[in-house]
Amino acid sequence: MKSLVFERGLNIGGEHIVLTLFKTARGFSLERRVIERDQTASIQVLPITALRDLHRFANADPYSTELAPLYYEVRRHLVENRVVE
Repeated sequence: MKSLVFERGLNIGGEHIVLTLFKTARGFSLERRVIERDQTASIQVLPITALRDLHRFANADPYSTELAPLYYEVRRHLVENRVVE
């Protein structure tokens, strides 16, 4: 079972990108959804057990600069829930 913690999206270069953070039985899970102009969608799922998982994922994101405020919010939720470095 998972429960929604955070969800926000941005339109970038004709794509709609959404970050969704869930609380799961094993910790947290981040979904990164990309919806293309033709409505094709792809989803990446990142299990998070430590903040370094999020840092590596965000740094590899080609839109990391544009999505920085969203990744900051995800990190804030993780820190509030005592996810360790």
